[in-house]
Amino acid sequence: MMFAIRAYSDRIAPFMIVVAMIALPRNARAADEAVQTWITGGGVAQIDDNDRIGIDVSYRLRPGNDQLLQRITLDHRIADGVQLGGGFAFVTSRVQKEMRFHQQLIVDLGVLQSRTRLEQRYIDSAAQPAWRLRERIQLDIPLEKQRKWFLMTSAEFFFELHKPSAVRDSELVTTRQLIGLRHVLTPQLGIQLSYMRQHSFPDDRPDEVVHVPWLAIAWRL
Repeated sequence: MMFAIRAYSDRIAPFMIVVAMIALPRNARAADEAVQTWITGGGVAQIDDNDRIGIDVSYRLRPGNDQLLQRITLDHRIADGVQLGGGFAFVTSRVQKEMRFHQQLIVDLGVLQSRTRLEQRYIDSAAQPAWRLRERIQLDIPLEKQRKWFLMTSAEFFFELHKPSAVRDSELVTTRQLIGLRHVLTPQLGIQLSYMRQHSFPDDRPDEVVHVPWLAIAWRL
């Protein structure tokens, strides 16, 4: 494998520093730790020059409470590198069922991508929907000229905007940091293996840290 990171270093280095800084935990409180394994499969179909539809299914092996997420999203290109979209998901586990609607804005600058997603979560155990904002910044760095191997890293932040049972309506509740490798097997098929660290900040108990090895397979239809 021929590494070509040097050609991109002048542009990427500032973003890497920013991601590393904002991805740090907000405090050093003691945390409960656990390990999960996530397996995701998904496909994207281009409807026309401006519209695409994506479907993904994620099975999350969690201690004593596995979770299945099924999601569909429609994105519309409003300018070069800018997309607006929305969709919905069903999330089920042993203890909870949820229907989740989302709206999102994606800005794609090639190596750098950002996504802003607003979610409305209808959970079967809650009388009112919970609103959540997710902000993600991601780097997708090609490692050789053929652009078949990519280094990926991202940081994502979850803000509760309104939760019926919460004392405060708006607060940072979770962060995710991810690093992994993506390999383009064919123009239609890619595979990604990554590690994600999820850090949650409950109000009334110790922080929760989850370590997630994550396998994802993506089809372009």
